[in-house]
Amino acid sequence: MLKRFLPYSRQNIDNRDIKSVIQVLKSDFITQGPNINKFEKEFAKYVGARYAVSCATGTAALHLSCLALGLNSKSSLLTSSITFVASANCAEFLGAKVYLTDVDKDTYCMCPTSLEKLLKKNKIDVVVPVHMSGHSSDMKKIYRLKKKYNFKIIEDSCHALGGKYNKYKIGSCKYSDVSTFSFHPVKPITTGEGGMITTNNKQIYEKLLIYRTHGIIKDQNKFLNKKNAFDKKIVNRWYYEMIDLGYNYRLTDIQSALGLSQLKKLDEFTVKRNKIAKRYDEGFKKNKNIITPKVNKNINHAYHLYTILINFKKIGKTRNEIMTELFNNKIGSQVLYIPVYEQPYYNKKYKFKIKNFKNSQNYYNQALSIPIFPDLKLKEQDYIINLINKITN
Repeated sequence: MLKRFLPYSRQNIDNRDIKSVIQVLKSDFITQGPNINKFEKEFAKYVGARYAVSCATGTAALHLSCLALGLNSKSSLLTSSITFVASANCAEFLGAKVYLTDVDKDTYCMCPTSLEKLLKKNKIDVVVPVHMSGHSSDMKKIYRLKKKYNFKIIEDSCHALGGKYNKYKIGSCKYSDVSTFSFHPVKPITTGEGGMITTNNKQIYEKLLIYRTHGIIKDQNKFLNKKNAFDKKIVNRWYYEMIDLGYNYRLTDIQSALGLSQLKKLDEFTVKRNKIAKRYDEGFKKNKNIITPKVNKNINHAYHLYTILINFKKIGKTRNEIMTELFNNKIGSQVLYIPVYEQPYYNKKYKFKIKNFKNSQNYYNQALSIPIFPDLKLKEQDYIINLINKITN
């Protein structure tokens, strides 16, 4: 029996991370301080984008991106059916209409064929491809459709930090307008809670900064009320202006310090996740009841998740029975995700038809994510492989 419980994913915090946070706690700034700007610059540099804007969560990153791209109650957003609800909710926040695509049967990312079918019939303003589990969507095909049908692209990259597509790092925005990330503890790096948005467009960048902080600006060159702003041509020290309706979506200096420390270890984390995935691939290859993740040739997988497909009917056990047996043996597992069209809110509002989501439904019926995180020991990996093979054969 294992000495510790193994969740499907978890944070990796060491003394360097703790020390970086303690330094901020002892400093003059714990909320809006110098580490925020430094974290944004280092993050942009890492992914190869011109700009990065930190924010409170991955959901906030999606919401802010929609705002910056001008999404409103007359707009529409299309995303993958297999994703966390936030990928669709960001449109609902603004009163925009939501469309869903089926997923690719091998990668579980947005299916470009399904996407074009919807584009031919509907005016879509924003498309949100989700890099499921850390495997990039087929961005080149989606980008070609962007040129043909004139929509904007928000990459939901919350799973894929550390990964690459066609040799470009996820977040470079080579094939998109913006890319969004989450720093929740189960993600590739963590700030406790937190998010980041990258873009190469200066106008989008400036809008993101405004919407992130209540819609407030402090740039004297952009002040509208000159009478209140200046005293004898010198800007008043206290002055600021709210020029739009924004939100309090800021990241703190404490979180940014942790993010900077984690970012330095990201490549190491990604290598370790890939090594674990290869051991799983090898360990399950003889099990005819399990399908392991497929990886396209032009992809460097980030392996936020390692999701196997199990033919539960064939083995005569329900998924819940398998999950309970794993749990009783200190192995955590999860189903990621319940399709968006299955959620009562979306089902009631849009009346989505399951027959349009054949691949998504097949994935959902069989998916099970098992533990993968950087400090998962070899003996623990072997224990997981052996037990899963035993209870599924």
